[in-house]
Amino acid sequence: MNQKVKDFLRSFLINLPLIIGAIIMLAPLLWMLSTALKPNSFVASTSIIPKEITFENFIKAWEFPRVFNPDVTMGTFILNSLFVTIVITVFGIIIDSMAGYVLARKRFPGRNLFLYTALATMMVPFYVTLVPEYLIVVKFGWINTYIVQIVPFLASGMGIYLFRNHFMSIPIELEECAKIDGASDLRIYTSIMLPIAKPVVATMAIFKGMWSWNQYIWPLVINKIELKPIQLGLTMFKGLNVTQWGYLCAAMTIAILPLIILFISMQRHFIGDLTAGSVKG
Repeated sequence: MNQKVKDFLRSFLINLPLIIGAIIMLAPLLWMLSTALKPNSFVASTSIIPKEITFENFIKAWEFPRVFNPDVTMGTFILNSLFVTIVITVFGIIIDSMAGYVLARKRFPGRNLFLYTALATMMVPFYVTLVPEYLIVVKFGWINTYIVQIVPFLASGMGIYLFRNHFMSIPIELEECAKIDGASDLRIYTSIMLPIAKPVVATMAIFKGMWSWNQYIWPLVINKIELKPIQLGLTMFKGLNVTQWGYLCAAMTIAILPLIILFISMQRHFIGDLTAGSVKG
């Protein structure tokens, strides 16, 4: 046995647990895609390889269900989720980065208290604050609006903390040179600090996009059906006695595509941020 074969076998055996783990994790996704490509059925199939391939389920799923409201379909839920996710991600990153920049560079009374309060929000389960938040948005008259799905989730303790730490690692001399040239704090933030923070921006874009896209309990409580997101829309495919498995799997396939596209587009910066602190220099 030559050396190349030995190296291949050694590498294969070392990576075998990872390969098995990847297969186990991908199996449900492969089954979902396979079921979506099969003719619709009320009985769940156990086969991963479809005998007959059809794309009709995706067309039917987009127009499903038109039961409670003839103007509401899965397409409506998808568009609701896209709008809410994009707004929360874009404006949430701006708010987190601005707060992180102020905490990293400015000195003011209560700065540490503000940081610790932001971090403390990460330790409180959402279900603990569900009722108080509901009572607050009722007072504001935000029920059954897009605002109620967006405003409570714009800022995050994790985002503020990550941006603060990243900005603190940037040499202060960059800002001093910019101030000598007459740049304002806003100009320094937009032209210097934020472009350097691309890895953190990508990381928070993935996290905020995932959190916003997967909202379930909060929209269930506060919004009417016309404004509900895709995660609630998927429940429409499962009835009391029967489930449209072909339509459901097609809808789930459509529902995960935006997250896959988001992660692929941000993957390089995301991995760079995770590994940035692993090597000195």
